[in-house]
Amino acid sequence: MINEQISDCSFSIPDGLKIPAAAKSHPLLVAELNFGEEVTENKWLSELLKGKSLAEFGCNLGLRAAFLAPYTRQIFCTDPDGVCLRLARETLQLNKRRNVVVVDQITQTVSADALLWDTRRYGNESLPELTLQTALLIVTGPLPRSTASKVLDAGYEHLSQYHRAAVFAAPRGQHGVQ
Repeated sequence: MINEQISDCSFSIPDGLKIPAAAKSHPLLVAELNFGEEVTENKWLSELLKGKSLAEFGCNLGLRAAFLAPYTRQIFCTDPDGVCLRLARETLQLNKRRNVVVVDQITQTVSADALLWDTRRYGNESLPELTLQTALLIVTGPLPRSTASKVLDAGYEHLSQYHRAAVFAAPRGQHGVQ
């Protein structure tokens, strides 16, 4: 793990991964890197997603996709912020991740085994439409009722038992998790 210090904020980058220089000079993106790209989360995700295709909503700088790429068959990722989309493309190019495609929008034409949705990247007003019918749904970040309702409205509440799975990950230290 590489630890970097930039203007009173430190963050960790998984060993061997690179991020664009422009990301390091943007204080908001550095703060999100510090909070959003959690290495322990990525490690258990790499096991869960081994050999699968993934659609990632909220890719930020693409660091999670760059980390998961060697474990997955293919990743399609997007973010609501155009600057992040540009930086994600740079991150993936810097890290030579050829099985990851950064797109402006993920549609039903994308074939994926799993959907990863980082709710930290979306406000309630900009929640993406969950049109993909995947076998596995992973939601990281806060899960207010309105967001949970959107997940259930996407068709996940009427599924037969064990037909699909959902993983909801809360930040460490919250909800009694240590």
